[in-house]
Amino acid sequence: LMRQRRIKALPVVDRARRIVGIVTVADFMRHADLDRHHGIGDRLRAMVQRVASSHSEQPEVVGQIMTRTVRVASADRPLVDLVPLFSEGGHHHIPIIDHAQRLVGIVTQSDLVGALYRAVRAPA
Repeated sequence: LMRQRRIKALPVVDRARRIVGIVTVADFMRHADLDRHHGIGDRLRAMVQRVASSHSEQPEVVGQIMTRTVRVASADRPLVDLVPLFSEGGHHHIPIIDHAQRLVGIVTQSDLVGALYRAVRAPA
């Protein structure tokens, strides 16, 4: 799904749409054992294929590889407040939540740069 949609991160939510983690391309790569460069494609393919046996060391659900500590922002937070999170905090994707702590979207670095660019180009 991530490759098909050309996205690098997806928020993970519970049944109430509350953030429980985020899964990134980096999470997949970390679990594919990148220290061994030979056969990385085969290891990634094997990691995302279903296992027929009843027990496996292979992660089978997102919760096994996701990052559990997620920085979020409220939907009414000023966009400019996100700049330090992206520029100094090392974040690339920030899930956006509503007043009930439910996911309503995600802002990426590209979204932020685009919004700031449009703001400075706007006629006065």
